[in-house]
Amino acid sequence: MIRHVPKLPSPRRTYQQVARAHATQETERRVLAAATQLFAERYYDDVHIEDVARLAGVTAKTVQRRFGGKEGLAQAFLAAAGRHNAELRDRVPAGNPELALDFILGMYEPLGDTLMRTLSLDGRIPVVTAMAETGRALHWAWLERVFGPLLAHDTSVRQCQLAQLLLATDVYAWKLLRRDRGLSPVETRDVLLGLVNDALARTFANSSPDRV
Repeated sequence: MIRHVPKLPSPRRTYQQVARAHATQETERRVLAAATQLFAERYYDDVHIEDVARLAGVTAKTVQRRFGGKEGLAQAFLAAAGRHNAELRDRVPAGNPELALDFILGMYEPLGDTLMRTLSLDGRIPVVTAMAETGRALHWAWLERVFGPLLAHDTSVRQCQLAQLLLATDVYAWKLLRRDRGLSPVETRDVLLGLVNDALARTFANSSPDRV
């Protein structure tokens, strides 16, 4: 009985397939990098597929084929930014308020204006609204993890503390102080650190001695 031996792909064909896969990945990387730059510089409405394609060195059809238009491109950009943000947030240890605040402010200084432009479209552009809702949930979970060891045991006090910490670490607080009031980065840090410390002080002011 003669057994059928499957024909293996030729080395040349395998090489071509690998080369095409690498070329596709490189094209997607360039397009996403171009989109990231333009979304950082402009409002969503002012970013056009043709501009992204020109900056990436590809055709508009290539961008549409790879990402399905501007909304798909925005989703890819926000997903990549979200993953990067989450990776950085995970590096912040719990129980260190100053380090946590320094991380947030270190993120807002280069990205705060872009975030504010993006959030101005919350409620108008579905992909932005979804991103904003996810971002708010992730930020609240991050506050619970990073400040958790320093919070009161009492649930109502703890929730109040988290709400205060949310106000002190939100991008709108950074924008109010840095852009609207014109404070320096150091002055902004001092103000927000005071708010963080005030929130954490509620642990001792509102908890019974056996919980402190």
